[in-house]
Amino acid sequence: MAQLEAQWKRGLVGVVAVALMGCPGPTEQPDGGVGGGSGGGSTSAGGGGGSTGGSSGGGAGGGTGGAGGGASFVDFDVVAVRFNPDGGVDSTFGDAGVVRIDFGTGTGNDNRDVVWSIAKDGTDRLVLFGYGKAPGARTDNDRFVIRLTANGALDSSFAGTGTYRIDVNGRSDFARHGAVQSDGKIMSAGYVAVPNGTTADGGALSTNTPVLVRLDSAGAPDPTFGDGGFAGPFPPPFARTDGGSHGMIETYSAVATMTGQYVTTGYGRVAPAGPVDMISLRVNGDGTLDTSWNSNLGYYLFDLIGDNDRGRNMAMLPDGRFAITGSAAVSTPNILDAYVLFLTAGGQLDTTFNAGMGYKLYNFMGADEAWWGAALSPNGMQLAACGYSAGGQNANDDATLLLLPLMGGAPAELAQKVPLSTSDHDRFMACTWDGDGRVVAVGMLNVNGDARFAVARFTAQGALDTTFGGTGFVTFNASVGRTDELARAVVVQSDGKIVVAGVADH
Repeated sequence: MAQLEAQWKRGLVGVVAVALMGCPGPTEQPDGGVGGGSGGGSTSAGGGGGSTGGSSGGGAGGGTGGAGGGASFVDFDVVAVRFNPDGGVDSTFGDAGVVRIDFGTGTGNDNRDVVWSIAKDGTDRLVLFGYGKAPGARTDNDRFVIRLTANGALDSSFAGTGTYRIDVNGRSDFARHGAVQSDGKIMSAGYVAVPNGTTADGGALSTNTPVLVRLDSAGAPDPTFGDGGFAGPFPPPFARTDGGSHGMIETYSAVATMTGQYVTTGYGRVAPAGPVDMISLRVNGDGTLDTSWNSNLGYYLFDLIGDNDRGRNMAMLPDGRFAITGSAAVSTPNILDAYVLFLTAGGQLDTTFNAGMGYKLYNFMGADEAWWGAALSPNGMQLAACGYSAGGQNANDDATLLLLPLMGGAPAELAQKVPLSTSDHDRFMACTWDGDGRVVAVGMLNVNGDARFAVARFTAQGALDTTFGGTGFVTFNASVGRTDELARAVVVQSDGKIVVAGVADH
């Protein structure tokens, strides 16, 4: 294992912090406002890259124009929009309420601009996590961390330009979720394709492996974490010993623990092909892999029936346990239910949850269902999860919502479809809570082939809050007449304003 890990780590030699080398950051382009055009700039929505793909267009390579997305390549740009507490677009943010960021024209699904997560720091500055087109003629993508001021301008006090970018030897780096810690440090979770020491047809093979990046509050790599701010790549701790090609792990989310470690979720497999299982690792505060996780096994693996099970997001509970959300195959071929799984603080399945099961499945009569978002309520009494139900008996994709009580006195559990339209596709991809204990969920609504950002607000009991936009939800059309537009992330600032980040056609 030590030899394999050393071999994989050589794939990270020569990491370049592009923003710190004086390279320009992304450009911000004006938008025509709600319902307006792109102002000559770029806009569109969809997923990121990834070797295993995702569910029906909501996953790592899909579009959003229905249950499967468009077949042709669509270039993306990053778009952030701020809404007032009443649901109206806040014109004081960015350019007429909108920030658009473009790293350049993409050339393929793994070479375009995608945002996956947004967070805020103690002064309401906004931090965006994702990946963008590599400079020049390169056909890979680079991870980015972007910091905006509270009102949507690039923050030049961060990495000199407002943008920190990472080139891993010309290899694609797929950032997923990130977070701003209480000490101001910034953690970005994701995975990188690195050489695994095997070859086929005369060429070296690469494997997706977890890489965490930690920056200080000024946008410089934290030298106390991993190798100059980079932890990983971590070869699968369940790597094969028979000489065959190795499997992979793709990390989607990581949360900081009470003891300064990081627990991750995502999915992986032992072999180079075949079904994937939900995988959780724990990384020490110095960036080393914690082999004591799950009774010294070094990982937790969830495999329901031998088919595809994925972790998409997670939250740490007030007592130190972890709630993981995602999708699990309940029958073959690949019929997916949404699930919530609890782990103890030590990484074992928490059998105090759901009458000894440790996990709970949710079936809304769709063939493709998942919880993509997860968020703990401010009072610690509820877990919110959001996602979608597609295929099966559904006439169209429907957004879904879960409110799970975590302790006595919380509202009763609610798990149901919350369609924003009875005739069009709608999905949720992320959720959070505001300061008044309301859930804000974001995703997309496709109206007659025209996809747009969708933002909904719910009470703690799960009812649409009609003080938001009059109906409980609003939409924003960043790219009129296009099918690939998707809100992927949301944060609520201290004044109650809602910032939504996603992607839209270039």
